[in-house]
Amino acid sequence: RPVDPNELVARSLTQVRRKHYNDRLRSSVRETIELAVTDGLTGLHNRRYLDNHLKVLIERAVARGRPLSVCITDIDRFKSVNDTYGHDCGDVVLTEIAKRLKYFMRGKGYAVRWGGEEFLLVFPEFHIDEAEEVMNEFIHELDAHSVSYKEETEVHITMTFGIVEAGEQFANIDSMVSGADRRLYIGKQNGRNQIVAEEQSEQDL
Repeated sequence: RPVDPNELVARSLTQVRRKHYNDRLRSSVRETIELAVTDGLTGLHNRRYLDNHLKVLIERAVARGRPLSVCITDIDRFKSVNDTYGHDCGDVVLTEIAKRLKYFMRGKGYAVRWGGEEFLLVFPEFHIDEAEEVMNEFIHELDAHSVSYKEETEVHITMTFGIVEAGEQFANIDSMVSGADRRLYIGKQNGRNQIVAEEQSEQDL
């Protein structure tokens, strides 16, 4: 039948507007989902993201007999940073540490902000000694490069690390996180600025 040019234009414009609306809606949904699993300050994934993702990774590693290591770390004496330089400086320190952790974890695994000044690092396909080696390199990086705040202030940061490997003793997310946290506590008690990854450390609990 004959086509009315005006009607064709009107219908085309309606379809284009509908397409634009649907694209914006999909983009909004993606952004909302991303914000729900992303820490607003550091840009790292947050604990909500980890709760589901890590559970699957651990169960898969244990079932297949593959290595997977988990590390919990936090900034030593972070309260004194806030007390000495202010909370704005504390935020800068958290952001900078997150950026460095993300860089060190490239191609190895990923870093998550666990809460406050604590971070959780996941090393798929890494035995505990391999994860410990990466964290040793990170300790040297922290020692060599302080965190700059407002150009005139250099804040020297140290961190303590507790690492466990998935296996018979640590076969699920709860036991791995608990084990890594206990080893972190041992490192704090023993002077901070160190890595606790040895099985014999459990005797000190």
